[in-house]
Amino acid sequence: MNRLKISKKRGYLIAVSAFCLLDVTAAHAGSTYVNSKMNADDWGKIYLSTTNPNTIPLPAQAEGLQFGTSLGWGSTHVNTLFLPQNPSTGRNFHDYWINIWVQDIGGGGPDLLGQFTLTGAPGNGSPIIGAVNGCRFDNGTVTMLTNTTQWSVTKPQPQSISSLPNPAGYPVWTSNYLPPFVAPSQIPFSLGANGVSPWGLRSGINAAAKWITTASPYVSYTEAWFSTHIRCP
Repeated sequence: MNRLKISKKRGYLIAVSAFCLLDVTAAHAGSTYVNSKMNADDWGKIYLSTTNPNTIPLPAQAEGLQFGTSLGWGSTHVNTLFLPQNPSTGRNFHDYWINIWVQDIGGGGPDLLGQFTLTGAPGNGSPIIGAVNGCRFDNGTVTMLTNTTQWSVTKPQPQSISSLPNPAGYPVWTSNYLPPFVAPSQIPFSLGANGVSPWGLRSGINAAAKWITTASPYVSYTEAWFSTHIRCP
């Protein structure tokens, strides 16, 4: 199975990354940021939302604000986003969800590896040990690695758009395409820790992070949504 992934995906090591224009250097009282490092096999988009993905019916744009996109798993893509605050309170919302869309291009299934960290200065409520402004992931810390415990995933979805690269280069819509959101509800399957074949060790990501995929793995030429949760006071 790994040989299949290597032979079909070796042409997709070139990586493309786009970033939101964010003022991450400005000092905000009680500001909280989420920093992401991820490798998506093959095409990935990362979003931050205040909408519970289990909401029925889901509102429009439930996936949230996109703050990064990548094409190619050969490089680790780094993004940073300021957690938006509730305008009625001037404080963080109680809940945020990181939603990541991954589409398989070269065969083998949509796979994800990542490390996500909360940073910021205390000030938004009482500081909590092991939290940033009281915010933490569901593992009780300020760092979340991809795993099969605190993440959920959708079933393999049919490709919502053809993603074969243009011979003249990668197409513009790798940055502006908006994939349809599907709420993740299943436990992901682990393909092994960072360093496993065929990807090898991906720099900048903790070696304990797992490559995760859909509960039914190795479903080629499909896409999936992955989700994890941040809780604030």
